[in-house]
Amino acid sequence: MTVSTFAPYRTTYAEYLAVESCSEARHEFIDGVIVAMAGGSLEHNRLESRIGSLFETRTREGCAAYPSNQRIWIEASGRSRYSDGMIICGTPTHVDHDGQAVTNPLVIVEVLSPSTAGQDHGTKRRDFQTLPSLQAYVLVAQDKRHVMIYRSDRPDVGTRYAVDDALDLPGLTAPITIDEIYRGILDESGASVLR
Repeated sequence: MTVSTFAPYRTTYAEYLAVESCSEARHEFIDGVIVAMAGGSLEHNRLESRIGSLFETRTREGCAAYPSNQRIWIEASGRSRYSDGMIICGTPTHVDHDGQAVTNPLVIVEVLSPSTAGQDHGTKRRDFQTLPSLQAYVLVAQDKRHVMIYRSDRPDVGTRYAVDDALDLPGLTAPITIDEIYRGILDESGASVLR
């Protein structure tokens, strides 16, 4: 997913919310700058959809899956971000200045794109890891059958999952296998079957 700057100057959060409310595109609020989020590849979009579907069918009672258009407020950095999906257990919590942004995801998923992989592994990961509720940050490759999970008990150490592995994530009633994520999207060698 490619990002570009919508407003190359500093804005207030209220100005950001005004842009978001009348725009069909999503934007993140990073250090006072409104950053436009561009669409993803076929593989990115299918993986995002697949993970959302898997989450929907496996969330335990009291938990819910949320799609990529759910905004997240990061209190520690004063940033507003989007993920490619998340799980929240219990009632979603919000901040007074943005009733649409949640603050309590249990699991956050990012599908990696060539243009944003560095951010997803770096500043975005560190932002999300400041959320007290977050237990797992999941990075899903779109060019190979590979998933990396950073867990709250070891925030700087990612665990790699591939081939026959299964992901046991908080908030789910059953693990998700790597094959379930990638079947019909990438073949065993990591080549797209969508093109």
